[in-house]
Amino acid sequence: MSAPPSRRALAVAAALLGGAALLTPLGVASLRRAEAERGEAPAASAATPAPAGAATAAPGDGGVAPADGGADGLVDGGAEWLADGGGGDAGPPPFEKPVWSAASRAAVYGGLSSDACDREMKRRRIPHAAAARGAPLVDRPVRLTGPLHGVTFRGDGVAKPRSTSVFDIADCRLVLALDDLAAFLATRGIAEVVHVSMHRPAPAGTVAPKKAPTKAPAKTKAKAKAGKEAAKGAGKAAKPGARTPKEPAPARPSQHALGLAIDVAALVKADGTRLDVKADWHGAIGAPPCGPGSEPKEPTPQALALREIICAVHASGLFNVVLTPNANEAHADHFHFDIKRNAHYFLLE
Repeated sequence: MSAPPSRRALAVAAALLGGAALLTPLGVASLRRAEAERGEAPAASAATPAPAGAATAAPGDGGVAPADGGADGLVDGGAEWLADGGGGDAGPPPFEKPVWSAASRAAVYGGLSSDACDREMKRRRIPHAAAARGAPLVDRPVRLTGPLHGVTFRGDGVAKPRSTSVFDIADCRLVLALDDLAAFLATRGIAEVVHVSMHRPAPAGTVAPKKAPTKAPAKTKAKAKAGKEAAKGAGKAAKPGARTPKEPAPARPSQHALGLAIDVAALVKADGTRLDVKADWHGAIGAPPCGPGSEPKEPTPQALALREIICAVHASGLFNVVLTPNANEAHADHFHFDIKRNAHYFLLE
């Protein structure tokens, strides 16, 4: 049996969207150390002032956010992920969780308007087509029609052809995140992402999230009269001291129902090597996926590779939520990645 690869891989950090790289604590130290060895200036000092109206970076975060909520401030290039340039003898630096900010990549994508999201997909030339049916709660439903950075996203066990399956529909905001994810996976030799589903139809009675409240229109005389009559009738029927029963709150849609989540079952390398989440994760429910105590029960090359990927993706701030088999039994066979449009946090389990 060959020796497992160096665990230096767990020191991988993520830098998103070209020159305005989002550097996480996982890779900043090693990046600067490598630059010092080459006699280069630190990456932070190499940045040039952004033109008016371009994306702005939050202090300490390094990410970029469109100034007006649009996509015009996003930098060309998809995603760049920086690997540790230090020696393996020193070992990986301590794992640090990402800190949410408005410039975090998940926040940037979640905050895009539908039109801005469309423009960004077209600007990146992401192969996609509008999904006209099957996802009523998805704000901007689309289907991927080709690979992203050479990485194909394929549904596993989906009965219908890709062109008609509801499980292959995604909101355009998730597609932008998948484009960044694919750019990183390609550097790890991944050629295919096998997913259980992206969109999943919501149960009956589920309603879409409410949009920003608007000023209510003035009541018409007919509505006012109907309201008075209803109130009068209710008063006669009600008994003294009786409480009017409340209507049950409508069910909240999952991120899958909104097209903002993907469940990844396996990653397949170009040479055919399969990193299967169920077979190769070797974790334990309740154990941390990254950092102290995250070591797999069996440190196989596949288990270490999966942890490297998970820790880098989470540290990048690309998704609000990353769930692994360590979360619970329901996630025993897949990784869950999602974007929450109004969330101000990151979660890893």
